[in-house]
Amino acid sequence: MKTDELISLMATSNQPVDTGWLRRATWLAALLAMIAATIAVLLTLGARRDLAGAWATAPVLGKLLLGASVAGIALAAFQRSLRPGLSPRGHLSLILLPIAAAVLSALVVLAQAPAGEWASLTFGRSWQACLIAVVLYGLIPLTAMIAVARRGAPVDLRLTGAAAGIASAALATIAYSVHCPEDTIPFIASWYPLAMGIMAVVGALAFPRFVRW
Repeated sequence: MKTDELISLMATSNQPVDTGWLRRATWLAALLAMIAATIAVLLTLGARRDLAGAWATAPVLGKLLLGASVAGIALAAFQRSLRPGLSPRGHLSLILLPIAAAVLSALVVLAQAPAGEWASLTFGRSWQACLIAVVLYGLIPLTAMIAVARRGAPVDLRLTGAAAGIASAALATIAYSVHCPEDTIPFIASWYPLAMGIMAVVGALAFPRFVRW
């Protein structure tokens, strides 16, 4: 085919370009990865003994709300970053809102409790296990996000990786909530956001290595 004919064919084609498939792929991959992470938690750690009764309590709902809100914001920033010309920075900064709300709630709880109880409210009995578990189980959705990103065209791989890492930790927060026995707001506001920060670094370091376009 001659160049003039190719240009003419491209100019006369009126088929719209489907740019929404990356968005659909992102949300589908996130959903499947969260289910996989939850299954992994149940198979390796098991569900908390009182899950049936605790599921609708404020602390467990708080974990789910924190994880879902951060995941939603970070995933929106992530899929936006897969298309050149669209900056995710403004979207990604919105994750500070649910985290700030959690921290503020924790400060209110601590202000109402005796100073001698602050350590137990914040550290609980398993803060290290929580931190490690969210990071490890977060590798499942992070792997899925890497697979999606390889089909896109991210310009700032570190920023895209950070968004993917935060989203992955947030999804792992939801998955780990079926096991986590710690129900104090200071605990939730301390270790889950810290795990998200760690995964942001992991994602920012991993994406330049594993994503090319």
